Amino acid sequence: MDMLAKLGIGNAHPGGFGETIEQLKRYPIERGKKVLEVGCGTGRTACYLAEQGCDVTAIDIRPEMINKAKIRAEKQGNLVNFLIGDVCQLPFEANTFDVVMVESVTNFADAQKAVSEYYRVLRPEGKLYDREVIKVKDMTTGIHRALCSFYGVSKIYKLEEWQELLESNQFRSVASTGIHPFPLTMFEDQVQHPDPVHLSDRQSFMDPRVWQITARYDELVSKYHPYMGYTLMMGTKL
Repeated sequence: MDMLAKLGIGNAHPGGFGETIEQLKRYPIERGKKVLEVGCGTGRTACYLAEQGCDVTAIDIRPEMINKAKIRAEKQGNLVNFLIGDVCQLPFEANTFDVVMVESVTNFADAQKAVSEYYRVLRPEGKLYDREVIKVKDMTTGIHRALCSFYGVSKIYKLEEWQELLESNQFRSVASTGIHPFPLTMFEDQVQHPDPVHLSDRQSFMDPRVWQITARYDELVSKYHPYMGYTLMMGTKL
């Protein structure tokens, strides 16, 4: 998370910004709908949603991410309400939003609390879209521990476990887009969808810790990517 904040990467979730664009083509959100993006990072998706005519609120727990998101919105001329906030304690009244959009955030929090909060702040008939990493085949304890330690998560969920989690929190019409292969590099999407707003900290590319982490990521993914994939989970509040 520190590395992503320093580099100001706009979309670090699996599939990158390309998957965000494809999702919104396949599952378009009507203009004027109130959308909450949780874990917005530097605000690339939030600003894109605003460009599509949505009424967007976006939160992130890291103040430096919100500061960069505000800079992005100002440079791009987008109107987004950016706030510092925790996905497990969303600072909003119940029944506030038409859509909650999540891009690889829930697994980094207390997933049960986060999903419960998504449900609470959605209006009746509101939609949740949550893209998350999934376990696609059984791992040894050692592999699971290595991946969880690197990502800073307690568990990597199977697709069925994500579905059960949404259903146990009262979401209905739960569905997914199936299993997608895990990307082999952290920066794969930057070539096809380069970020027009550069928000990296000065000298961040000279920080040896940044390259140590990216090297460790490449090492782990090269060894263990057959065990992982990602999916887009969807659910409706009735």
